[in-house]
Amino acid sequence: MEINRKRYKDLDSFFKIKFHKKVIKLPLDGGFTCPNRDGTLSSLGCIYCSDSGSGEWTFREKGSIYQQIAYQKKLLSKPGRDEAYTAYFQNFTNTYGDVGKMIEMFYEAISQDDIVGLFIATRADCLSDEVLELLDELNKKTFLVVELGMQSVNEKTISLINRGYRHKDFDKGLLKLKNLGINILVHIIVGLPYEDREDYLADISYINSRNIWGVKIHNLYVENGTRLFAFYEKEDIAYTMDKDSYVEIVVAMLRRLDPDVVINRLTGDGLREKIAYPVRSKNKAKILATIDKMMKDKDYRQGDLWKEN
Repeated sequence: MEINRKRYKDLDSFFKIKFHKKVIKLPLDGGFTCPNRDGTLSSLGCIYCSDSGSGEWTFREKGSIYQQIAYQKKLLSKPGRDEAYTAYFQNFTNTYGDVGKMIEMFYEAISQDDIVGLFIATRADCLSDEVLELLDELNKKTFLVVELGMQSVNEKTISLINRGYRHKDFDKGLLKLKNLGINILVHIIVGLPYEDREDYLADISYINSRNIWGVKIHNLYVENGTRLFAFYEKEDIAYTMDKDSYVEIVVAMLRRLDPDVVINRLTGDGLREKIAYPVRSKNKAKILATIDKMMKDKDYRQGDLWKEN
């Protein structure tokens, strides 16, 4: 927690302690789809999801996984710095579909000596026995993290965003991974329609209750052309959460979060030209700096209000 002088357990510090060097995540596109896109559950997807399936920083057009890794290394590395990498299968649902394809791609990614870990983004309802067997195997070979898009524990919100399955089903999937000893990363969105502070703190309470490895806290941003943009227009509602309100909520969440949970993200990271609003979400650095300043000025730390269950 102290390497980067953060008052929370940030991912970069975690990596430096574990691997003794800078570790860079390489976003990859495995060409997967999603049951919420292909008609199995829905053809619409989650209400906020972009055409790229939240893969704005992937480059599938560069070719194979090996070629994508090479390109991302060139893009993200710094000459002369001692570095390692994690392969991050980011967009859509990376445990949905042909398991043979998963085996080929995941092993291709971790076969390189400087790839020290594997992050797989997926849905908690896409963890078949065959997939779990593969994940268990991978967990024994590399540092594995499975990222689950929870977004909220509020059932009304889950229905509104068209996630496609209830929170109790999310919990069942999470527990399957937990029972295998797999590191779990849970994704939360702050700012979803009709949610408030109590909803966000309920998300934190659930995460604490499951004793998971990491969390991403993501501010909602509305992209042009998404169903979420159309929803705001149709319902004639305004996005009213300003930067200071967002920072206050995130700090409140951090203070109640188990101090052992690794913070992977505290704000969103969409393409600036696609974001309709809020405009402040285009300035990621300012949001992070404001969170750090509030934590320092008020002498707050991750977990200083946490109560062990």
